[in-house]
Formats: sequence, structure tokens, C-alpha cells
Amino acid sequence: MRLFLKIFVAVILIHIVWNFRSCSYNSLKPIFSEHTKIKAIAKVEQNYGEEIERICKELEAPPEYFKALVLLECSAKNPPQSRYEPNVFKKLKAVKEGRRKRYANLTQKDLKRYSDDEITMLATSWGALQIMGYHVIKEGLTIDDLNGKKGLQIAIQWCIANYGKYLEEEDYKNAFHIHNTGKKHPIFWKAKTYDPLYVDKGLIYISSLD
Repeated sequence: MRLFLKIFVAVILIHIVWNFRSCSYNSLKPIFSEHTKIKAIAKVEQNYGEEIERICKELEAPPEYFKALVLLECSAKNPPQSRYEPNVFKKLKAVKEGRRKRYANLTQKDLKRYSDDEITMLATSWGALQIMGYHVIKEGLTIDDLNGKKGLQIAIQWCIANYGKYLEEEDYKNAFHIHNTGKKHPIFWKAKTYDPLYVDKGLIYISSLD
């Protein structure tokens, strides 16, 4: 009987915490003034709206998610800027030199043919969705593909391939967290994103884009 009560209490606590975190972004809405939010939405619609709508219609993907993601990743700038990640470079270089077993499913065999300049490119995020360069290795793509005319479509296809399940379920909380960190959102702890409010901001943008 005591064991049953402990399990029951644990389940209730998990339910309360999960629901609290799932709706916590509502309390953060004041971080966006109405003017700032409207301006951001207008910018993404102007710079990427038609293209995202077209691609998402073709791929049966949620356009509101990818518009919000563009705002998070490049502030809807067109053209978007690339972002070099020195820590990623060190890890990729360590794998290449055999000082580290693997990084993001890449092994020494995958990286041995790349020069330092090329590894710098692999350690840089590209395009409107800021896809890391090293992802092109397993996908059989090039950095030029990420920056080309079909770069956004390729990036959206990559997202669908890697966490499409959560997009289908409209579980955007986990989708945003996976995009930024490669992992699901922690149930009990804060987000592990570089910006602690990354996921919450994304959810706010989606609520305005619906």
C-alpha cells in the first residue's frame, strides 16, 4: 500500500511539473512588447514567408514552426549570417587527430580527409536555420548546398528527418530544444539551450503565427 501511494504521489508530481513547464512560456510573454513581436513577425513574413509556405506545403510541414525557427536562428535576416563555433572546431579536430573517439556520430574515419580550413567550415552554422556544417558529411551534401538557392529547403528537410516526429505531434517545445541542442527538453530541469529562453521565445512566436 505504501509503495502504491509513493508511486501515485510521484506520478502526480511529474504531471504537475510537466504541465507547469509546458505552459510556463505564457508568463514570459511580457518579454516581447506587442510592437517588437509584430515587427519580428512582419520581418520573417517579408523575408521568408512565401518561401517557407511553399516548402512546407510541399513537405507537409508546419510553416509557423519554421518561421519561428528562422526568427530564433537568424532574426529573419536575409541573407543570414554564418556563425563559427570554436568549441565545435576543437572537438572535431580532436576526433580527426584521434584524441577523441567521436563527436555527433562522426569518427576519425569521417574527418581524416578534411583540412583545418575545411573543419572550420564544418564547425560553422549556415543558412536561415543555422544548420551546422558537419551535418553535411553524413547527408552527402556540401556547405555550398546549405548556402545555395535550395538551402532553406534542404535545411527544413534535415529538420524533418531528424525530429519530424515532434513536428507531426505539434510538440514544438521538444522540437525547438532538439534543433538547438540535439536533445529533448529536460522534464524537470531548465532548457540546455545557449539562450535559456530560446524555447519559450519560439513558443511565443508560434502563438503569434498561428
